[in-house]
Amino acid sequence: MKSMMSRTTVREIRHSLGRYIAILAIVALGVGFFAGLKVTKPAMLKTADNYLEEMQLFDYRLLSTLGFREEDVKSVKAQEYVRSAKGAVSGDIIYINEAGNESVMKVHSITGDINGVEVLAGRMPKEANECVVDANLYDASAIGQKIVFSDTNASEDMDLFKYTEYTITGVVRSSYYINFERGTTSLSSGRISGFMYIGEDGFDVDYYTEIFVKFEQDYPIYSEEYESYIKERKIEWENLCTGLAKDYYSSIKDEAEEELNKAKSELEEEKEEAQKELDSAKQELLDSEKELEEGETQLNKAKKDISIKETELSNAEKQMDAAHRAVIDAGRAEIEKAKAALAEEEEKLNDGKAKLAEGFKEYDEAKAEFDEKITDAEKEIADAEKEIADLEEPDTYVLGRGTNIGYACFENDSDIVEGIANVFPIFFFLVAALVCMTTMNRMIEEQRTQIGILKALGYGEAAIMGKYLFYSGSAAAVGCVSGFFGGTWLFPKVIWAAYGMMYNMPDLVYIFGTKMAVISLTAALCCSMGITWLTCRYELSLVAAELMRPKAPKAGKRVFLEYVPFIWKRLKFLVKVSIRNIVRYKRRFFMMIIGISGCTALLVTGFGVKDSVADVAAQQYSEIQIYDMGITFEEGQTSENETEFSKAAAEGQNSYAYVCEKAQDLLIDGKTKSVTMVIFEKEEQQEQFLNLVTVKNEKIAYPKDDEAVITNGIAEKYDISAGDEIVLQDEDLREIRVKISAVAKNFVYDYVYLNHTAYAEQIGEEPEYKTAYMNLSQKEDAHRTAAGFMKADGITGATVNADIEERFGSMMASLDYVVLLVISCAAVLAFIVLYNLTNINITERIREIATIKVLGFYRNETASYVFRENVALTAIGGAVGLILGYFLHLFVMSQIVIDMVSFDVHIKPISYLYSIALTFLFAAVVNGVMSIKLEQINMAESLKSVD
Repeated sequence: MKSMMSRTTVREIRHSLGRYIAILAIVALGVGFFAGLKVTKPAMLKTADNYLEEMQLFDYRLLSTLGFREEDVKSVKAQEYVRSAKGAVSGDIIYINEAGNESVMKVHSITGDINGVEVLAGRMPKEANECVVDANLYDASAIGQKIVFSDTNASEDMDLFKYTEYTITGVVRSSYYINFERGTTSLSSGRISGFMYIGEDGFDVDYYTEIFVKFEQDYPIYSEEYESYIKERKIEWENLCTGLAKDYYSSIKDEAEEELNKAKSELEEEKEEAQKELDSAKQELLDSEKELEEGETQLNKAKKDISIKETELSNAEKQMDAAHRAVIDAGRAEIEKAKAALAEEEEKLNDGKAKLAEGFKEYDEAKAEFDEKITDAEKEIADAEKEIADLEEPDTYVLGRGTNIGYACFENDSDIVEGIANVFPIFFFLVAALVCMTTMNRMIEEQRTQIGILKALGYGEAAIMGKYLFYSGSAAAVGCVSGFFGGTWLFPKVIWAAYGMMYNMPDLVYIFGTKMAVISLTAALCCSMGITWLTCRYELSLVAAELMRPKAPKAGKRVFLEYVPFIWKRLKFLVKVSIRNIVRYKRRFFMMIIGISGCTALLVTGFGVKDSVADVAAQQYSEIQIYDMGITFEEGQTSENETEFSKAAAEGQNSYAYVCEKAQDLLIDGKTKSVTMVIFEKEEQQEQFLNLVTVKNEKIAYPKDDEAVITNGIAEKYDISAGDEIVLQDEDLREIRVKISAVAKNFVYDYVYLNHTAYAEQIGEEPEYKTAYMNLSQKEDAHRTAAGFMKADGITGATVNADIEERFGSMMASLDYVVLLVISCAAVLAFIVLYNLTNINITERIREIATIKVLGFYRNETASYVFRENVALTAIGGAVGLILGYFLHLFVMSQIVIDMVSFDVHIKPISYLYSIALTFLFAAVVNGVMSIKLEQINMAESLKSVD
């Protein structure tokens, strides 16, 4: 008996294979959507968790405004439950990129077993002047090339490095940068283009700018266990970091004071010693001067004595006779000899005087030099004393992984998938339940007589129920298995491929969880066997005799249009019949409407996502930022200064405006958001280069004093609007408080547009206009013009907006995978629903159709009669689906949040047309397939009615 029931069940599956496959397919689709989307977030998190655990991404990042010493790193490493601690050095530097433009590179020291890097090509650095670079910027062909730092770097930035150029030895991806965002900087354009790693010996510093800490525990990323573990230790580590910084501060201050005291002592000793030397030298000079004075006195006395002798000899000559002349001549000879000796002594005296004068001059110079050195030394000591007095206790920060941009964004993006997974599977399971209920309900109604015969033959209710439960359950089980494995492979793969444009991680780790499989199977069996049980339960409660009698047909009822004679009378007979049949079979009506509207809604949503995402870059750079290129200067520019740039721009008949474009931190509700502040030098020029409009395309006036215009991405993320106050903070912690005057439409990056007066009054200085927006004349080629400007002195960069538009357009194209997935699933769902419901419709009306064929209806007439209702129901369901799709699209877009990009949430009219056209196409395909079944209906079926 059991064998007979089994053969009957198998025969039933074989004879109604289309119905069986419909249940199997709809369950497979529902389970595939459910399991695939539900497993995508865990798979994404598992992939990231494995990668970050292997690379040992930091748990804490310690920062101090003074930096850290080697002994501080050792102290951190010695703490309990610390697996590893590593001191690191990092800094921003301007370099010359391959295009010849100046860009900013973030340079890190290699941290070994923390924040690991994966070499994709080449090798890690071995020499101090070698580096590895960002795989987002370079490929293997860059190995052997050099990263050359620009001469425009400030001396304090260059002092951080031992060399001005580094040779590339490898291309890497870093666990510290898992997404495409590289951060902002106060240098150049304010944005960091990429990263590079060098050895510690490539830096020219004796301190660390930060310490990375990795704990012993490896809890899953973003898990409650991990967050709790990190939170519990936050205060402890803040105290530790503060203590280390204070010790360093005290040691620096003590060392500085010790060196200052030593310098003071050395200065006093040098002053005393030098003063002694000067005094000794001066005394020697004075003694020499005294000796010279005595010598001069003796010389003058000798001169006087000679003069007296000459006088005496002259008088004696006149009085003496010739006999005494010899004596006189001898005396004169002595006098001449004395004169010669006197002349020699006088010459010596003059030499002595000259040397003495030179000595006094040297003494004066030495004293002046001594005084100058003493003054300089005393000034240096005074400056050192002031520096020590001004030396403030350091600020310290203990930052967790949440401050890492890539880590934070990945959690948000994985949450998006989870949000969608909580909605779509429910919808698909509802449709699956709908199809199962309709299919099994119709099947059991068709087999009322057979059920009655089985009961009459002695089969129990459990055996009969088992037949139909096996029918639906086996279809659901097979569908569940195929849908589960297919969905958990396909959906994560497609979504990971889409996110692969934004994240740099290894291939996806697939997850096939037992728990998910049990949930999927339970849900599938509930949707199929549960509905079957409920449907059979009523029929099996009837006695065999009642079951063997067919149900009375539904009574006909007048429809609404019959009460409108001027319309009803003009309708053809067969049209009237179709309208009555649509209203008569209400269950089929609502099931068709629900199924078709759901499919159309999914199509609208899929096309709407593409509409909202695809054109944001084009709109940004053709409707909002309506300039062709941006020029970056080394120094600030103004319209009053005629520079080489302004001359070149005028020659090309290009229009331009100077702006201050600067990275700022937006402080709101205890959160910090990096934004770009823009200030035009001349407000009236704004409309030539920037189209400020609201999301409703209403014109926005340039902000007045103490006002600002923010972009919609900021407003939506922080729930702020016109009239609210915001605070901007620069790298020097200077704040600007302004009131929001309007919210502007914007798609790429986040901007705050400010009046120059607000900046000047609150910061205390005029904005520095280091950027120019430029519109090119039609005859100018953007890239050739940019290359020409780069040759001019004082220009550090030229960016063509068309290039940025192309780059963002490529990134947004990654979401086409998701859109295609949604559209494909909607197509499959529509086909299954339409096929199954049409099949049921034909099966229910097989005698009616056979009768029509007996009456002489041609093939096309028969098909038209049957499928006219399908077309009408498709039209109604499609119309409802367009409305549902609008709201479903809004919900889906609210779940897709990407940092730095806002979407233009809208659905193009053509997308509605595509959606409804595809719905009708699927219906036409189903009608074409089912027309074959109509042709196979035997006219003898019309004779099988029971009187």
